[in-house]
Amino acid sequence: MWQAIGVTFICFAIIFSGIWALKRSANKFKIPKGVKPQPYQDNED
Repeated sequence: MWQAIGVTFICFAIIFSGIWALKRSANKFKIPKGVKPQPYQDNED
């Protein structure tokens, strides 16, 4: 019984920490306000 609760808690902790890490890294790559994202162009002359 307690083993199942422990495994479930560990799984949730791993998932939550992964989502939290993704959100923190996403904040670093946010586009500043007022700047429109430019589509990537492969043919630069």
